Amino acid sequence: MRYAIAFIVAWFLAVLNVSVMPFINVLGVSPDLVLIFAASWAVVRNEDEALVVVPMAGLLRDLLSSDPLGTSIIGFAPIVILAAVVRLQAIDSDFIPALLIVAGGSLTFGVIQMMVLAGTGQNILLFHSVFQVIVPSVLVNALFTPIIYSPVRWLSPRPATGLMGARRLTSPL
Repeated sequence: MRYAIAFIVAWFLAVLNVSVMPFINVLGVSPDLVLIFAASWAVVRNEDEALVVVPMAGLLRDLLSSDPLGTSIIGFAPIVILAAVVRLQAIDSDFIPALLIVAGGSLTFGVIQMMVLAGTGQNILLFHSVFQVIVPSVLVNALFTPIIYSPVRWLSPRPATGLMGARRLTSPL
């Protein structure tokens, strides 16, 4: 059931990405709701679910955008790795790690997308791509993270908290 819900939400956000979000420009770029959803899901849920939902969200994004098929799947792959590293954190909150994963995922996705588009023969201006597209995308996606993160967190099961906290591995001392 959780994968069906993730599929429906990712599909809905992918449709929003191509229909409504181009009209919302912040710092000259549109937020990528599918990337934010994939990163939020990877941080809040477990690694097994992230390994299914993140590529699925990337595929849905590719099917509805003009990017070459597979670009988002490759571009979203670092999100799963970054989320696994974040699980080693010593704090109980998921929000700050989610912001970091969205920012890091936006950066790696932008670089991978730029490399894929350059590999397909499209003219890529390096300075323009980095400083007018990738860097603003990192900031804008991080800014829009609470809008997607909050429902994902609300719908996710809470881990049992113990004496040391829900996810703390060692003593903070």
